[in-house]
Amino acid sequence: MSAPTTAADLGVYVHVPFCERVCPYCDFAVEASGALDPTVEDEFVDGLLAELDQARRALEAELADRRLATVYLGGGTPSLLRPESVERVLVALGAAFPGPAGEVTLELNPGRLETARVPGFRAAGVTRVSVGVQSLHDDTLRRLGRAHGGDDARRGLEACLGAGFDSVSADLIYAAPGQGEDELLEDLAWLVDAGVPHVSAYALTVEPDTPFALAERRGQLRLPDEDTALRMSRRLRGLLCAAGLEQYELSNYARRGHRSRHNQRYWLRQSVLGLGPSAASLVGERRFQNPRSRPEWEAGVRASTPAAGPPSGGRGSRPAQEQLSAYETRREALWLGLRRLDGVSRAAWIRRFGEPPEARFGPELGDLRGLGLIEDRAGCIRLTERGILFADDVLLRFVGR
Repeated sequence: MSAPTTAADLGVYVHVPFCERVCPYCDFAVEASGALDPTVEDEFVDGLLAELDQARRALEAELADRRLATVYLGGGTPSLLRPESVERVLVALGAAFPGPAGEVTLELNPGRLETARVPGFRAAGVTRVSVGVQSLHDDTLRRLGRAHGGDDARRGLEACLGAGFDSVSADLIYAAPGQGEDELLEDLAWLVDAGVPHVSAYALTVEPDTPFALAERRGQLRLPDEDTALRMSRRLRGLLCAAGLEQYELSNYARRGHRSRHNQRYWLRQSVLGLGPSAASLVGERRFQNPRSRPEWEAGVRASTPAAGPPSGGRGSRPAQEQLSAYETRREALWLGLRRLDGVSRAAWIRRFGEPPEARFGPELGDLRGLGLIEDRAGCIRLTERGILFADDVLLRFVGR
């Protein structure tokens, strides 16, 4: 489950934009669908398979001989798809690339419909589920606009833990409206006692143009202050690490053998092919992203000839593409690598780029060392304990420069 990947393999991300409802803090490319209409679902899956065929033709040289390492079905709520639809996608990917994939993750919301489908997803080839718990307390879930309650989340997690998946992850939100520190610790204790081997925990961020952003401007949204959020982060980290879930990335904790292989591809800047609305791809040093809306994405898939693929433009219903410069590649590799608690391997960096990180980022790295935010240990540049707490200050030195 945590085996290393290689330059000759490929991850595939599939974006499923459907949700029972859209949460007021969400800024992802999603749409409220309620119960998903089977005809809409079938047409969407048809579009995914057509896009896969187009991508294989357009990127023939870049994708040649790559093995399928990981698949991640995210969203949105991919568990609104029927298991047979998930199986269609996985069968098509298996036919397109040698495999089998070592990890196939499906994001699952713990509603009654999705929980009932858990055995079907396992039979369809899913090996790992990421359950959108967010909280186990009804009041907090209601303020977050979630469609499930705390008991639904517990039942969903228990169903997943008993279904035979290789791994199960729980997503949590902290520093949510009205949420106290003791409540967060109660949630974490339940997850640990239940045997959940992977936890992703994110501080609530108010994104522009969301209902939460409007409520905040009107003074109708009260969030824990920064000091409280920082204490929550520290206590969360302390409890999970003491329970044997090692922090391996700023927001991710896992028992041995349960790290997310797919997500590590992003932090290591390894190739990922994205399918579906808004899905982003990085294949070699070519990066492109699909249109955000489902109608635009569908129009682009219909308009593309089998050999069209990602164009050099990027307007309307066609994917936007860019060729990354040597500087951009190194900059991204540095700030993404520093998200990992293992840090950036100096030897691997030199093998990849032919020069040490200081050749391009000497002043920035020197300043961060002087502030006690990064250190050199075991051949790696990594965050210090202080750097973990103030990681945003570190990453902002490299993001968007």
